[in-house]
Amino acid sequence: MSSIEVWADVGGTFTDCLVLNPDAPDHLHRQSIKVLSSGLASATVVEQLASDSWLLEMPAAFTCDQFWIGAKVFSPQASAMGTVTVCDRLEPSAQAGKTKFRIVVDGTEGASEESEGFGAGQSLTLDARLEAPVLAARLLLQVPLSQSLSPLRVRLGTTRGTNALLTRSGAKTGLVINSGFGDLLSIGTQDRPDLFALDICKPIPLTDCVLEIAGRLDAAGKEIQPLDEAALANQFSELSASPDAPDVLAICLMNSHRNDLHERTVQQIARRCGFARVVRSSAVAPLPQLVPRAETTVLDAYLQPILEDYIDRVWEQFGGPSNCHLRWMTSGGNLVSSSAFRGVDSLLSGPAGGVVALARIADRVGARGAVGLDMGGTSTDVSRYEGSIGRRQESQLAGVRVLTPMMDIHTIAAGGGSICSVRDGRLIVGPESAGAAPGPACYGRGGPLTITDVNLLLGRLPIDRFPFPLDIPAAEQALQRVAQALPNDSTLDSQALAAGFLQIAITEMAEAVRVVTTAAGSDVRQMTLVGFGGAAGGHLCRVADALEITSIVDHPESGLLSAVGIGAAPLGKILTLALEQKIANKVSPGSGDSQATRITDSSAIRNLQQTSDALRSRTLEGFASAESLSPSEISAAEVAVEVDVRYVGTQASLPVAVDPLDRLAARFDQLHAKTFGYDRPEMEIETIAIRCEATLKERVNGEESTSANNLAAGRKPSGQQSNLTDVGGEAGDANSIAGQDIASSEVGPEGSRPAAKNLGRAPSANSETLPTWDRLQLEPGQVISGPAIVSGPHSVLIVESGWRAEVDSEGWIQLERTVSESSSDLVSDTQETSDDAIAMEVVARRVQSIAEAMGEVIRRTSVSINVKERRDYSCAVFLGDGSLVANAPHVPVHLGAMGHTVRRMITEFPQMVAGDCFITNDPYAGGSHLPDVTVITPVFCAQSDAKRPTGWVADFFVASRCHHAEIGGMVPGSMAPAATNLSQEGVVIRPFCLVGNGVSHHNELQTLLGSGPYPSRNVAENMADIAAAEAAGRSGSEAVQQLNASLPPGTLTKLLQRLLTVAGNATADWIASLGPERRSFRDQLDDGTPLQVTLQPNADGSKLTIDFEGTGKVHPHGFNATPSIVTSAVLYVLRSVSPTKLPLCDGVLQRIDLKIPEGLLDPPADEDPAKCPAVVAGNVETSNRVVDVLLGAIGGVAASQGTMNNLLLGNDHFGYYETIGGGAGATASQRGADAVHTHMTNTRMTDPEVLESRLPVRLWQFAIRQGSGGKGEHRGGNGMVRELEFLEPLTLSLITSRRTTAPYGQDGGEPGESGKQVLRTKAGEEELPPAVTRQVEPGDRLVIETPGGGGFGHGDTE
Repeated sequence: MSSIEVWADVGGTFTDCLVLNPDAPDHLHRQSIKVLSSGLASATVVEQLASDSWLLEMPAAFTCDQFWIGAKVFSPQASAMGTVTVCDRLEPSAQAGKTKFRIVVDGTEGASEESEGFGAGQSLTLDARLEAPVLAARLLLQVPLSQSLSPLRVRLGTTRGTNALLTRSGAKTGLVINSGFGDLLSIGTQDRPDLFALDICKPIPLTDCVLEIAGRLDAAGKEIQPLDEAALANQFSELSASPDAPDVLAICLMNSHRNDLHERTVQQIARRCGFARVVRSSAVAPLPQLVPRAETTVLDAYLQPILEDYIDRVWEQFGGPSNCHLRWMTSGGNLVSSSAFRGVDSLLSGPAGGVVALARIADRVGARGAVGLDMGGTSTDVSRYEGSIGRRQESQLAGVRVLTPMMDIHTIAAGGGSICSVRDGRLIVGPESAGAAPGPACYGRGGPLTITDVNLLLGRLPIDRFPFPLDIPAAEQALQRVAQALPNDSTLDSQALAAGFLQIAITEMAEAVRVVTTAAGSDVRQMTLVGFGGAAGGHLCRVADALEITSIVDHPESGLLSAVGIGAAPLGKILTLALEQKIANKVSPGSGDSQATRITDSSAIRNLQQTSDALRSRTLEGFASAESLSPSEISAAEVAVEVDVRYVGTQASLPVAVDPLDRLAARFDQLHAKTFGYDRPEMEIETIAIRCEATLKERVNGEESTSANNLAAGRKPSGQQSNLTDVGGEAGDANSIAGQDIASSEVGPEGSRPAAKNLGRAPSANSETLPTWDRLQLEPGQVISGPAIVSGPHSVLIVESGWRAEVDSEGWIQLERTVSESSSDLVSDTQETSDDAIAMEVVARRVQSIAEAMGEVIRRTSVSINVKERRDYSCAVFLGDGSLVANAPHVPVHLGAMGHTVRRMITEFPQMVAGDCFITNDPYAGGSHLPDVTVITPVFCAQSDAKRPTGWVADFFVASRCHHAEIGGMVPGSMAPAATNLSQEGVVIRPFCLVGNGVSHHNELQTLLGSGPYPSRNVAENMADIAAAEAAGRSGSEAVQQLNASLPPGTLTKLLQRLLTVAGNATADWIASLGPERRSFRDQLDDGTPLQVTLQPNADGSKLTIDFEGTGKVHPHGFNATPSIVTSAVLYVLRSVSPTKLPLCDGVLQRIDLKIPEGLLDPPADEDPAKCPAVVAGNVETSNRVVDVLLGAIGGVAASQGTMNNLLLGNDHFGYYETIGGGAGATASQRGADAVHTHMTNTRMTDPEVLESRLPVRLWQFAIRQGSGGKGEHRGGNGMVRELEFLEPLTLSLITSRRTTAPYGQDGGEPGESGKQVLRTKAGEEELPPAVTRQVEPGDRLVIETPGGGGFGHGDTE
């Protein structure tokens, strides 16, 4: 007898299940069903036959004789009624696809009382007390609850771990960590998740308790402080005896990826003291970076008991190990045994199956690359495949960083349930979702307008085939309610508004695809688009059009592709080890052949070979043990070993196959050049980690279970009915046609069109009625030309106009674009109306995406820690006059500031040509301070200058601003506290043509950086980061040109100018809400220099004057700020306090009359840098005080820490710079967040292990400064404590604030604690002033305590 296979994807709401039964009749060989993941089923009451008996109706697949005997029954009020004792299937219902059956309930739980309250048409809930995949398998095999299942081979993907993470319902977990690092998970990387949220909500750690222990290893893994094993045993014994003892312990110690001895010892002691479940980081994720490794280890511990209980329960319900061969899908795309399935492996368990299916589909159709679009109810997942499955080694889910191989899946908040609305005159789709309850408006439960409603009203859903009636009037009313919020001058009718929402959603999905493919360096136009889920097929053609993709594949089981992929996945095991070593030197200067002169380290190569061989053996041994594989099976396994390689000093690594080892360095150079467009022969090469993967295609019934036949066997023989059953509810499944036996459409000859079928009412007489095809009745070779709808049992496919669909022999539909897109396609849906609101939203999202993609280029291609890891950069797009139209919100202090620089560059260089590139760091030419280097690229789209508006030297500009940690100056790090003029702060790059008329001036720039009284200490790093900014400029320029070319001439400029107007109008609405009163606030710097602001709306409330009169004169040191910095602070505050999301563009500032008196905020310029006031601290410190006075005048929030706590270290060879978070101010609604960056910065903290491995320092404390937040009804957030030991003679500089002043409280709240810094040397302790430079020696320690945030409201309720 052949084995029965069960493949199931257990999602958050629904479970998709397929059963392959070779011994069943042909039409039942492959069956599928969809059930609720809760395991519950709903039956409609037809008639109550007796006090304990009912005639019910359910989908046919849910009914067979005796099936529900033993199930619990619940009333419509969710009260228990009893247990089913009789279950008789009767006759088919009048409603297609439904069957009537009779049940008798034992009535021992009050059935007679409950039955009085309901009748025909109401629903009873049946609970088989089974997990969803077990229930689904029984339904498909028609095995009643009382009977045993036949032997099964089961493959499951599950979101059980993900759901536990999202709902914070995992096990009680404790973290064991080094002394001084107990707050590590609460601090994280110190950046805040929402840049503009004044109510900061940081991810809450998963731990219930933290145990700090003595003992330390250095960055090389050498013990510098031994464990105190006796004290540790006492700590564990006390914790174990506590009523709050955790169920699981997670151990994560500094530098344990280098040496796991301490962690192993701690694990042994913990187990001796009564802890049965102990997880150590060196076993879960033996990789560098303490923060993500700790979060990964805690997550694994947090989820493990939940998964173990779930696995045991599922296995038992399938009949136990003797009856069920059970395997689980991992996030990395392999199947593993139950014993090998860990918590961290489960997070993308289901979606990973979809990526596996994507790979098989791409291989089968011969696609060079494929993109998967998985559209659900609340979100859309995007994945890619290009010859190999894309994986990420570090991911972030629900605020938790995870170091484990995961499928590279990008998620956006755009799904079938995404809410459509109008805010401030703008059309908005998402990110909010209607969810399963109430769901879309058309579900008739009072829900809002959603993308599902829009598709319905546009005639894009075959409503007569839904398993439940859709409420079209409710959807129409929801659309009309939204339309009432449109501006008075809008000419959009209902039809155009609905089409506009759909187009915006399409744009969101298309931009998500761009993010995934651009980050990988792929050309999306050459790829094939594949849809997953019931809703994706309705949007594929339009997404493809937006991306210029010409090929689409629609699998016959597209609604079940994750389950299909789980069935196609191989068994596998992945092992990863840290391997940090240099393998090749840099290229000799002056050499023309980089590969010929790069010399590899022979000892490192030998070590790499030995490590590779050992890891391969260890992986195969573990694979054989975990999967009980025979020697012949192990010999058939495919083994791949790859190593993560990077240039020394960079953070981003690339995976490279180990063999051939002798060319590893050269192959890495080539791969880097292919991925990023260049290599770095002047830099050394190092490895970071090595990874081995062993996979085996399992054989079932004498054939490979992962064969293409299994994936392709989606086509059902003629006359076969679909058993996929929709049980009702989530918005994302609204496009899934199920729950009924689908009547066939009349199919004509090949290529012919059936009679048009009305798909339901739409909002106007112009609605299109599309012909409908029944997928189950399509024949191989049949051709369908769009527009048309193909409805199948799992999903709906819309073939748009200009597309041609052909059915192959397996029922797959391959679509090709037959008509080239016209240049006006982007605005075609609205070109008959003068209202550009829809096209403006589409363009705005595209341009914003371009700015964000530029940031991704910088992140991936830059060299310095400050830019690459701390992400201290921003990117923007401008009109040809320098007006900001899109600013990727990377660092707030850069917001809006670059427009000043662009306009100055236009003045300096009135003649520009394509290919030009300009650079400056001049604070008096629109810059901020010298470390911030701005690179500007003009964009030329018009065929002649005459087509541009007067005064425009280019059509558009793209620009980036990166903070260079070293640009020269009096001290390493280029932020000299003692500087009195600009020349002392570093190299000044006046507006400079980096590339002009095709001529490069890089050599001149390099000479400039290395010259002058205070040259840069790391010119090579400067030039490398500038090269990254140039690459971002080229990428952004090309993207803007492509966008412009997709539109009629002049349209892009017109739409972006409209965006500025809309932003100005939204700002005016906020100004009007302030009322007419004058508002003022005054604060000061630590030396007493005043800052004062007055806010005064004009008479009609349409404009706001922001006047800084009363602010101090020029500062003697570097605390002067330029007008561009003030502009950034104003834009940040306006965006943060506005109840709506104002666009980050110059339109916001059109309604602001900004008055800045000469002095602190507008120091006088001079041609001679020595005569220009110093400004280095104005960008980082004074900017925060500008925010403080603005928020103080507006009210509603207390002051945050008010400083960036700038720390600089270096010597003649390097400069290092970091900023340190503190306490956030409390608001009227919640307390302030602890240990977080606030307001004008949001850079990440360098990971403790990265810090120690790269710099001659040791970090001893990284903690929250408890009690430093101001008291109040809502307390201010606490600051941070950071203790560093110096291991070499270094120059230390600090530029800080709020040391002699305190962050103010609001509405009776008390101020937060001031910050302080203490230097401990052999001579004693010294409290350092706010701004200072000191020479430090080995053994000296610096302790920085950052300020707390102010409290809000009277009292101290906390």
